[in-house]
Amino acid sequence: MERGYLRILTPPQRLEGLERRGLSVELDLRMAEKLARSLNLKPMIIRMKDRSEMLAALLDGRGDVVIARLARTPLREKSFDFTVPTDRVHEMLVIRTGETEINTLNDLDGLEVAVRESSSFHETLTGIRESVPGLKIRLLPEELDTEEILYRVHEGELQATVADEDMVRETAGYMPGLFGALKLTRKRPIAWALRKGTPELRNAIDAFLYEQAFTGDIPEKAMGDLAAIRERQVLRVLTKNNSATYFMHRGEQKGFEYELARELADSLGLRLQIIVPPRGDLLVPWLREGRGDLIAAAMTVTPEREREIRFSHPYREETEQVVQRTDEPALTGPQDLAGRTVVVRRSSSYRRSLEKLQETVGFTIADAPEEMETEELIAGVAEGLCDLTVADRSILEIERQYRNDVHGPLTIGAPGRLAWAVRQDNENFLLEVNLFLDQHYRGTLFNVLENRYFGDSRRLVRRIEPSSAGKAGLSPYDHLFRKHGKKQKLDWRLLAAQAYQESRFDPDAESWAGAVGVMQVMPETAREMGITGDLTDPEVGIEAGARYLRRLIDLFEEDQLAPSVRLRFALGAYNAGRGHVLDARRIARSTGRDPDRWFDHVEEAMLLLKKAEYASVARFGYCRGDQPRNYVRDITDRYLSYTQIVN
Repeated sequence: MERGYLRILTPPQRLEGLERRGLSVELDLRMAEKLARSLNLKPMIIRMKDRSEMLAALLDGRGDVVIARLARTPLREKSFDFTVPTDRVHEMLVIRTGETEINTLNDLDGLEVAVRESSSFHETLTGIRESVPGLKIRLLPEELDTEEILYRVHEGELQATVADEDMVRETAGYMPGLFGALKLTRKRPIAWALRKGTPELRNAIDAFLYEQAFTGDIPEKAMGDLAAIRERQVLRVLTKNNSATYFMHRGEQKGFEYELARELADSLGLRLQIIVPPRGDLLVPWLREGRGDLIAAAMTVTPEREREIRFSHPYREETEQVVQRTDEPALTGPQDLAGRTVVVRRSSSYRRSLEKLQETVGFTIADAPEEMETEELIAGVAEGLCDLTVADRSILEIERQYRNDVHGPLTIGAPGRLAWAVRQDNENFLLEVNLFLDQHYRGTLFNVLENRYFGDSRRLVRRIEPSSAGKAGLSPYDHLFRKHGKKQKLDWRLLAAQAYQESRFDPDAESWAGAVGVMQVMPETAREMGITGDLTDPEVGIEAGARYLRRLIDLFEEDQLAPSVRLRFALGAYNAGRGHVLDARRIARSTGRDPDRWFDHVEEAMLLLKKAEYASVARFGYCRGDQPRNYVRDITDRYLSYTQIVN
């Protein structure tokens, strides 16, 4: 091991997807970081180009452990040591639903199955081919991840593939045309890989994993109070996928409720597992059924809910505001609702407030679909699809940071209390939750999260105007844009246009999400690319941004994509995360748009990721799609202007 570090080799470009249920590489990485700290080492996450390079890097000493949900196979055990299992899974043959009938291994005769050569799946198929010689094995590029291969099967580009059963289950929600036709193996152990000859490290990891009770499956349903939760070593949190609770941003899990729940899990020494039901009205039933241990979803305390679940001490108060368009006369009081129609979900606390108000004012309450989030209803009001709706003040304020066509001039009812919830008989767990909330309420943690998600820090901390372009150059850092643009084979004026969009050339800028510097790079992203310097240093920040943009362009390297399209996809990914762009390409294909064109096609599909109908079945969930759309358009326009100013 490199002095003072545990070097963790893992797959490229975080593309785990929105954590809805089950295990993932990212959960394993959190465990590895905890392991490193327990060994008084610093964790160093090293993202590799592909899985074959990852194992080669382990062999030649560039890393200490590989975490990639690797199957422990006889062939791999000849070259590597493995830890105790972290999971056990079947390998399944996957085909399109209704494509062909496969019941036994003999039915594989004549079938072409596509896999990566470095995968355990290839080893499995090679063994099967000894008894089924007509089985055809097609080798795929190593940089393709399993989810992308499954997608190509789903779209009919490939006939069949092999995947772990948990991956098949996870993708079923957004690739309904896939079918796990046949289990090809007994349950295989999934483990971390080590170089041979490192028994001390292996023993330390094994002891840690045993201590954390990390082996085996987490049951889908499990009851019990605090003692049972501690025994499982996992805190299962039920939440919603929206901008106020839990979402993906540039590959990072974010959200007020998510970060607060993560702190609770850490304080209890538990792993955090996020579970997102397909509809908000399922939160309470799923909790009562044992599908989760805690609801952390900005839930308002109501008498109806208190009859079914136990609420924690409240941690925030919210006013409910009637949302209307700004181009119509503002509502001044409840009497102005007369004759209007207010659209809300039946299960929401807004419905109860409106029904009470309806006792004195004549207006209509219309039911919105339960899967429709408040942000989508606000957009519906702005677009004239709904007359009025109701939203928590904080949700509306988030929306108003991105749009100016709606406002909330009318507050209804008394402020509501937001709280977490547990099952009725979870007395001991509720005590721990209340102790945690009481300790942090109005403290540093709450203030930081409130400001990060609901305050002005969602904008950049500081903005400065650019220098007078064409006189003193485009920016104070033209020489750095030229230097690193040349290194990464990028037009330096494009980097300048992007830097203006990101920070207005401010090296000290910091976003609400933690992105830093001229190019607004996340510190973890910089570390993944081997950059450990201060991102507020313009040299470091611009190098990190240029490297990251080049990496994203290379990840979209496909024969059918023109270079200009790859660049636009990469810019969209820089802003919103590559996963959301991949989701948008799939949506573009399924909605009759061209998945290989950005303008008017994929950018329009990005907008659909704001809608629950699409976000709930997208691998990476909710995305405020107008942000990457505007981002790419603004940079393109500015870049064209810069090319006219500076040759």
